[in-house]
Amino acid sequence: MDSKMLLSLQELLHIDVDAVMLYDAALRRISHPTVEQALMEFRSDHLRHIRELNDCIEQLGGERACIEVNAEQCDLHGFTPIEEGMPMEDVFMAMVDGEQITNQTYERLLKEEWPPEIHSLIDRNFADEQRHLLWVLKASRTRLWEQDAGARPVI
Repeated sequence: MDSKMLLSLQELLHIDVDAVMLYDAALRRISHPTVEQALMEFRSDHLRHIRELNDCIEQLGGERACIEVNAEQCDLHGFTPIEEGMPMEDVFMAMVDGEQITNQTYERLLKEEWPPEIHSLIDRNFADEQRHLLWVLKASRTRLWEQDAGARPVI
C-alpha cells in the first residue's frame, strides 16, 4: 500500500474525529429537538466514516489507528471551537466552518488516484458531508433554533 494513500486516509479519519467532537460540543448547547435530531444523525455519519476508514486502512495493510473521540486531545484541524456561553449563531457558524473544512478535505482527497473500492467509500462519505453542509447552512440562515419546536421547520 502506498504510504501517501495511507496518510490521506488517516487525514480523512482525523477530520471525521474532529467533526464528531465539534458535534458533541454543539449538542451540549442545543435544546431544539429538530436541530438536535439532525446533529445526532450527522454525528453518527461521522462515526461511521471513522469505522469505515479505519477498516479500510487496516485491510490495506496499514495499522488501525487507535482513535478516541476526546475533546481534550483534539486539535480540530482548523475548526472553530464551540465554547460554553457562545451565542447560538456563533455555534452554527462554527458548525458551518467545520463542515466546510470537512467538505474541502474530502473533495481534495477524492481527486487523488484510488482503487475503485476506496474511491467509492470516499465518494459516499463526501456525499454525506455535502448533505451536512447544506443542512447547517440552511439552519443557520433560517435561525432554526429560534423556531417553535412543535412547528414545521422552515428549511
